Amino acid sequence: MLAACTVHAQDGSSLDAQIGARTRVIESPHSTRDQQLDAQAARGVLFRKAGRFDLAIVDLTEVLRSRPQADDVLVERGMALKATQQPDAAMADFDQALDINPDNTDALRQRAAEYRARGRFAAAVRDLDRAIGIDARDPWAASERGLDHFSLHQYDDAIVDFSRALELTPGSAWTIAFRGAALYQLGRYDEALADLNRGIELDAFDPWPLYIRGLVKAKAGDQRGSDADLRAALAIWPDAAAGVAKDGIR
Repeated sequence: MLAACTVHAQDGSSLDAQIGARTRVIESPHSTRDQQLDAQAARGVLFRKAGRFDLAIVDLTEVLRSRPQADDVLVERGMALKATQQPDAAMADFDQALDINPDNTDALRQRAAEYRARGRFAAAVRDLDRAIGIDARDPWAASERGLDHFSLHQYDDAIVDFSRALELTPGSAWTIAFRGAALYQLGRYDEALADLNRGIELDAFDPWPLYIRGLVKAKAGDQRGSDADLRAALAIWPDAAAGVAKDGIR
């Protein structure tokens, strides 16, 4: 298990100190082999969190030579492989982790993210269904499944997921914005406008909800407000129209 390597502080100096502490355990002649492997697994996670992905892969691969059934280590290596643009190798690690432990929610969420990146939204939903069945209070899984339902044009299901995620993390600007977009797609313009206003309050520099709010205002007959929002969004993100259309929103 990797519980001992949980990192709360993310600043570089703290990570370096923790990496150094694990290195001393690995190199100590007084450490048992299990202590060394625990420390090397923890150091691999810390390297990943520090963005030193190649070193993370080296450490985690070494641990897996001695502990091939360590599903949590496979997930961590998969994340590092994904960060180094090796998606097929990452997917193989997520698959193997789930073969070992079908209830590994980290593996389910990571594999779902990889499915999403490949446009396999239904497969992502299946993995997130299982993850949420294991941990119903995971807002990340609910939000991400909402995205997959959105991409499948299942807007009612998307709204249910986004609403559930917002019960758990009410300050998530992007979740509120996506729920607003789903409401817009269903023609529920007043509700959409309320969500998009709130999302923009929480993150005034995100052009995505600003552009969609412009579309909502146009549908609601507020052309002046629509033009102002669309201009403001395009000033931040010149490709906003294409980007929003790519999400199926017009």
